[in-house]
Amino acid sequence: MGKKYILIILIVFLCIFMASCQSYDIILEDSNNYPPINPISENSLEVILYYPNKEMEHLVPEIRVVSLSNEKTEEIAVNELLKGTEEKGLKSIIPKDTEILSLDIVEDIAYISFSSELLDKDYEEEEEAFIIYSIVNTLTNIPTINKVQILIDGKAVDRLSKHYSIREPLGFSDAIVDRDYISPVSVLNEYYNALLEKSYSRSIDMLDLDDLGNLKTNTLMAYLRNEFKGITQFDIKNYTIYEYGDKTKIDVEILFTYEKNNKKLSSKKVELISNKDKFLIKGLLY
Repeated sequence: MGKKYILIILIVFLCIFMASCQSYDIILEDSNNYPPINPISENSLEVILYYPNKEMEHLVPEIRVVSLSNEKTEEIAVNELLKGTEEKGLKSIIPKDTEILSLDIVEDIAYISFSSELLDKDYEEEEEAFIIYSIVNTLTNIPTINKVQILIDGKAVDRLSKHYSIREPLGFSDAIVDRDYISPVSVLNEYYNALLEKSYSRSIDMLDLDDLGNLKTNTLMAYLRNEFKGITQFDIKNYTIYEYGDKTKIDVEILFTYEKNNKKLSSKKVELISNKDKFLIKGLLY
């Protein structure tokens, strides 16, 4: 009687186990039966906005799903950008009272006019960069837009504040997203400080000399030593950055002080080449 009882229990258990087991088919991702992941409603739109991180080191993309309206995609994107971010770790950068006056796309360039409130603040250099490229990168993420021309009250202006030119259309900047912001003028300061300290090998390491062929280090050192002879001090007076990216262009005015306190103001056009996590100065600079 005991054995029959045990056998019945085993049969019942086996039946329950077999009933609970189901066979599953493998569905490939390209199959019509593949389930959608986080589908976006037909009445919604996904936009990518760019804000600096809290430490103001680089721009970070924020993906935001918004309701469709009668506005064009580019208008929706910039209006969302102006609302600011509530994401932890990100920072709103554009002044809250800034308004969009117009936004038109001609061929692949977006011409966007902002109210003068965008200019009302005395920005630091990195703030200028983050404001400009939060706008530019947000708009150039839209497939029909390749560059962005920022206007103020419908007119082109030379600079956003003191250092960044917005006179010409600008394209997407990977450099300000992929890695921390490097002040272009800090590269020039480091270079000239090395020359003042007669650390010619360090100054040469900061140069991109691909266009000059295989010049020997000793030849380069002798050239820089001769060109920088007698200079006791330098002071970067003014500078304008025309774009920030893998190739960064900057116009700079430097006041050189020589022995016996003679002074000379020199204007230079400099191009910086991105090299991993730093900039190199293209060509010889003295």
